[in-house]
Amino acid sequence: MSMGYTSVSAQVMSIPIFAVAGVLSVSTGLLADRLKHRFGFAMLGCLITTVGFAILLSMMSVPVGARYFALFAITSGSYITLPITIVWLSNNLAGHYKRAVGSAMQLGIGNAGGIIAGNIFLPKQAPTYPVGFGVGLACVWLCGLSCAAMLFILMRENKLRETGQRDYRLQESADEVRNMGDDHPSFRFTY
Repeated sequence: MSMGYTSVSAQVMSIPIFAVAGVLSVSTGLLADRLKHRFGFAMLGCLITTVGFAILLSMMSVPVGARYFALFAITSGSYITLPITIVWLSNNLAGHYKRAVGSAMQLGIGNAGGIIAGNIFLPKQAPTYPVGFGVGLACVWLCGLSCAAMLFILMRENKLRETGQRDYRLQESADEVRNMGDDHPSFRFTY
């Protein structure tokens, strides 16, 4: 509504936004798989999303075209980061049960975002929604900081494993060693 379009026109104008986001999501996913790297792509998505939120936080001083671009940036950045982080966690959990529980917890906690989003866009703040866009931007950087923390933790753990500081785990019974999953000293975490 703040861009001046009817609801039907606005719906039609959302098609290119989601088409671009879909193409970028698949493209970055394929590239991340080929490079066997996740962190950089997750942060790239956070940066792109940040640009969009920054534009919308100053929406009254930018033209309508820039606001429309902001929607591309927020959607595309989110479509890049979300699947990358889901796959990154799954890559670093070994064993069916651990991977299933970890993925379910990640998605369950992530879906709480819908509850938050439904309550931060306050009608009295329309059309600028500073609280809504500000909280959205804060959540993007909570994701970015979480990814950075995960990167450093995984790098540290790989270094400990490479120097043999996790080899004591091999003293367990043969059955326990076989079922260690990502706790096994030879398992290496991906970044």
